[in-house]
Amino acid sequence: MPREVELKLELASGTLDDLLAHSVLKKAKPLADQSGILRATYFDTPELALRQRQLSLRIREKDGHLIQTLKASGEESGPALDRKEWECPVKEGLDLDMLSDTPLADLLADAALRESLLPLFMIETRRRVFSLERDGALIELSLDQAAAIAGQQHLPFTEVELELKRGDTSALFSIALDLQDGMPLRLSTLTKSERGYRLLGADTATSVKAKEIAIQPHMSSEKAFQLAARACLFQVIQNEEILRRTRAPEALHQMRVGTRRLKAAVALFEPLVDDRESKAVRKRLRWIGRKLGHVRDMDVYVHTLRETGPDLDREALNEAERERAKAYEALLKTLEKRRFMRSVLWLAAWIEAGQWHFRRKQRVQEARAIPATDRASTELQRRWKRIRKGARRLPDLDAERRHKLRIRIKELRYGLEFFAATFPAKQAERRRQSMLSNLQDQQDELGEMNDIIMAEKLFPAHGAEKSQATRMKRLETRAEASARKLVKAKPFWNV
Repeated sequence: MPREVELKLELASGTLDDLLAHSVLKKAKPLADQSGILRATYFDTPELALRQRQLSLRIREKDGHLIQTLKASGEESGPALDRKEWECPVKEGLDLDMLSDTPLADLLADAALRESLLPLFMIETRRRVFSLERDGALIELSLDQAAAIAGQQHLPFTEVELELKRGDTSALFSIALDLQDGMPLRLSTLTKSERGYRLLGADTATSVKAKEIAIQPHMSSEKAFQLAARACLFQVIQNEEILRRTRAPEALHQMRVGTRRLKAAVALFEPLVDDRESKAVRKRLRWIGRKLGHVRDMDVYVHTLRETGPDLDREALNEAERERAKAYEALLKTLEKRRFMRSVLWLAAWIEAGQWHFRRKQRVQEARAIPATDRASTELQRRWKRIRKGARRLPDLDAERRHKLRIRIKELRYGLEFFAATFPAKQAERRRQSMLSNLQDQQDELGEMNDIIMAEKLFPAHGAEKSQATRMKRLETRAEASARKLVKAKPFWNV
């Protein structure tokens, strides 16, 4: 089955001439026969039945020739788009008979749906195509000046597509990192079809939550970590794009969740990724986390003030909202900086082709090969033991130790989510869900307690209101009750 593996980089600022003058393109071989003006018309039903199935159907025109293409998203979400595609030449309109052996076949069996397919938008592209070789890989680089068009709406954009024609995916990232030197290029997961759908108002999401990760029982630790890390970074990239476009607090929250999930994945698989390059990458990940953390703290503080009811301090709320607005402005500027764009691309390159994949030390090779079940059992048990100990001593813990306990709980929760498919037995799944529920309750209560303390640190001049002190007392009682339930939870990884 034909597959399309490509990496997309969006030009954040600057001009097309700047890109054409880049040393990478100067050394590339132009492919004049594949360059030119492309006009692609995308089809779907009025209810967007294809988009709901993560399918895109188009007819592209170039030099008087028409090519019909169906694309289907891959099973794994990641920064490198991995899609199945079916292409065939057509004479004029859609040739639906050519799609009988594709994921669209069951939809096309519905005569009414077949009849309802119609053109919804166009993508017009001025494309310049180049050929590159890197480390034995053959890569096609397309420099696209494009615009999505729907009726009177018009959305221009410039992007670089790196498509793997032969060889290893690592070559895509190697070239992408070279291109990013001196150029404000942002790693993007947006397809051209998705840009068109947005013109139709089809994307109203204010955030993207974590996708399920299917780590199979006998999957190697290397493959399991890559699968988890790839999904976490995908969550970060998608929410970053929404945050820049909408400033939605939920997008910021989910972006931060993505960074924390990635940190948790690194901790769970640490024996694989303890080399120098990995430590440098983790340092960048912590930097991103700090930039997001301050703004998220401001969001939480504003929310906390608004929830105080009759005791609401209007002066404190107004000051907090002003400070939050400043924090958002600073964060949005950070997202436009090359350091941030570089950090995200470097994380993606590390996940896909970092040195940790190739280290020859015997202990590292063995760590990469350990089955997911063994890795999960060892790491989850170690973390569970520390959490139970902390939960038993909860009434005696000060604020700092409570916060550390909450972080451990969060890390274990992410681990339980990563390894959901690793222990498929029904009893194991019941225990996993029960433990997740208990951990979530404890985390929520400790989190609310930490929010109150953080609010006092952010704006100490306002002090803690009486209602907040009462709320803290109530949370302490609930947290201690949750801790007693938590210590009784049964592990699912030894069923």
